[in-house]
Amino acid sequence: MKTRENPLGRQLPCLLRTGNEDLDAWPTPDDGVLTEFDRKKYLMRKEAVRLYLAGYGDSLIREKCEIGLKQTYRLITERCLKTHPDGRIYGFRGLIPKLRIKPYKRKRKVKVNEFGGGAVGAMGLVLDLNPDLRRSFDKKILESASSSTLSLIRKPRQALWKWFLDRLRDLGYEVRGEWPFNTITNGYNSVCRHIDLVYKLNPKMAARAIGGKTLERKLITGDGVDRPVKRVLQRVEMDAHKLDGRFCVLMPNGDGEHVPRIVHRLWVIVILDVESRAVLGYHFALGKEVSKTDVLRAIKSALTRWRRRILSPGLEHIYWDDANFPSGMSDRYVGMCWDETSVDGALAETCKSVEQFLRDVVNSRLISPKEGFASRRGLDERPFIETFFRVLAGGGLHKMSNTTGSKPKDRKGREPEEVALNSQFQLEYAEDLIDVLIANYNATPHTSLGYRTPLQFLEYATNRPDFSFRYADPEQVSLLLSLRKKCKVQGGVQEGRAPYVNFENARYTNEILSQRFDLAGKYIDVINHEENDARIALASTSDGQSLGVLRAGPPWHRFPHSLRIRAAIKGMIRKKMFYVASGTDATEAFVEYCESQSNKKLPPHPSYLEFRRIIANSERNESEELLRVALDTISSSNEAEIARRDQAIGGKDSDSEVNESSQGSSPRRRKAASS
Repeated sequence: MKTRENPLGRQLPCLLRTGNEDLDAWPTPDDGVLTEFDRKKYLMRKEAVRLYLAGYGDSLIREKCEIGLKQTYRLITERCLKTHPDGRIYGFRGLIPKLRIKPYKRKRKVKVNEFGGGAVGAMGLVLDLNPDLRRSFDKKILESASSSTLSLIRKPRQALWKWFLDRLRDLGYEVRGEWPFNTITNGYNSVCRHIDLVYKLNPKMAARAIGGKTLERKLITGDGVDRPVKRVLQRVEMDAHKLDGRFCVLMPNGDGEHVPRIVHRLWVIVILDVESRAVLGYHFALGKEVSKTDVLRAIKSALTRWRRRILSPGLEHIYWDDANFPSGMSDRYVGMCWDETSVDGALAETCKSVEQFLRDVVNSRLISPKEGFASRRGLDERPFIETFFRVLAGGGLHKMSNTTGSKPKDRKGREPEEVALNSQFQLEYAEDLIDVLIANYNATPHTSLGYRTPLQFLEYATNRPDFSFRYADPEQVSLLLSLRKKCKVQGGVQEGRAPYVNFENARYTNEILSQRFDLAGKYIDVINHEENDARIALASTSDGQSLGVLRAGPPWHRFPHSLRIRAAIKGMIRKKMFYVASGTDATEAFVEYCESQSNKKLPPHPSYLEFRRIIANSERNESEELLRVALDTISSSNEAEIARRDQAIGGKDSDSEVNESSQGSSPRRRKAASS
């Protein structure tokens, strides 16, 4: 048996200096991908390294591994301890046969033969001989566009190649007929390979040069597996999406007909639970941009009960049987709160003013898009809400001919505006379509949820014994879009007028306030508690005594409207775009003005669209209330009729029993007996 030459093993200074003396910690390749010949050679090299560091002699290593001490030492120092591109040493990976550790470097002068060969490594040789040129060229490759000065966004490879040839001409290479000027392509392929190499060695700077700072930030985007979401309602994602379609509104003209007008910008704001993928609520916005009020309406939608919309006759079947929202399934989901609200950079500025409402009403923390994992670096960073919007578009809007698509080429020769005008695809139909699509989405099985629907997964997760709900205060939810303002009571005995207040460009009073002359000159709290009906407002004194419901005076007293509509109308009146005659309603005059512009090419005013929706919702609520009253009346009358019949039947039975008991046997029995 052969013994070791050094029982303590060989202590190489290069191993001790770098702290890599533990062979078990060396990176190891997957030898299963190697050919049988290469795998055998690799395993012999690996065994030789182990024997060498264990202190065995040349004869034993040569007998078992077919290589000697000197070759083994070179394998360790020249291959195993070299730095891999991943930042670690090569380790046992350096023992793989035919693996190039050091790049090829040409030493001989370049001489191109008549066939164009003989120039291997010429690019590296030229750069090694001119280190200043290498630094300048690498800097030129990684140079990114300036954010403040005029420059090219991305430099094409041909531009970099021409720049490189110009520098070589300055150095006299073309005059001397040296490489690359003695080749057919002037070294274009070699320059392109060097550009690729520089990009690989500097991935962050390459990403900035190719795609700007957005692409550079996307390099550090994770795949989502480390996001700390472990239960439902822990985090929701909220985002706004502009609908890729053209719709119209029918505006009456003076001839008693309706003229269709195109609506260009429609938004849908969605709140989606990350864990269950369920959409908790949404809001259909009509403005040019998403506002604070739109975000609050989306939050309020998630906290209040959802009901199916009354669709046109014949379209009721487009709601799936299980189509629903969580708040429409059961009372236990109405007003449920979540812990964190994640928004993207585009919605972050709008949500700054909403942060206080989220904290007070929902007790939810707004995750800033400038910190940690919530920083938006690309679509991959918020996969759930972005995937939902792709499903929403692909499942509905992109299937119709009035879609504009997500890119200009998606039109494919269609004219969405003309389709919307000819088909009269109205704004109200778009609202119905969005509501149906989202409700059906909640009833669509997901492979990532074990082929459960989002509603089924939400119900499954919330039925666990360790889960508990948090609920928002219904009163606070109802006042979520309210506006509270301290207003000075005007009028009084000295002015000879009943007390009133000026609130948001309108005069308010009621029977109680008009009799409180003691409040003249004092401040009271006025609250707009109905977001879609600014004709009424609550009022209370500074010590909390209620003054009842105030009503707006002319010209804001007839039609329901929001404070935003009122502000828009007042702005148009100040610009003298139209006038409000005495005794008329301002909203009515505003509608007449908008509808009188039907022959012009400007799109409808956003406030006009919002007013139409408020009126439509008011009529829908009234019709639903009438329907419920009618159903209750029918049900009550049916119950009364059934009770009356039961009573009549019960009375007849009792009479017959009495007669039978008094007469003994029946006449039929007597006749049978007599016969």
